[in-house]
Amino acid sequence: MCVEGARAVHRQATSQIESPDLVIFVVWLPRYPGDNREKAVTATRNVSDSRAHHFWDAEAMLSKRYGRILGLPEGKQFAWDTYMVFDADATWIDTPPTPANWMHQMGGALGRSHPRWLDPDRFKGSLIELLKEPDRNQP
Repeated sequence: MCVEGARAVHRQATSQIESPDLVIFVVWLPRYPGDNREKAVTATRNVSDSRAHHFWDAEAMLSKRYGRILGLPEGKQFAWDTYMVFDADATWIDTPPTPANWMHQMGGALGRSHPRWLDPDRFKGSLIELLKEPDRNQP
């Protein structure tokens, strides 16, 4: 589990957006020895927002599926410490939806030089862009 990343995204991005249309899904999973459901429950306080829904994925199934969807390198297809933005039309039927944008704090092959390395301000910007109401004054 990466509590620090979740805390940073919440403090610097999601908590600064008041829109009730923003829905936050936080999926906690075991990444390090000792990570477990109880620790995940404790970690939920780092994203304390009424719009947040927390889940525990003991088998990291979602992480593995998103590793493929995001096109992570072979052998590194485990999406953890990853933050995704979906548009309002995203639906999950047979496979998880592809995010409109995503960022990460995964090390290794996708380290800090990776173009999708987490920048909370850019992440917040992508959320704001998707939450914008259409300009009703435009023809």
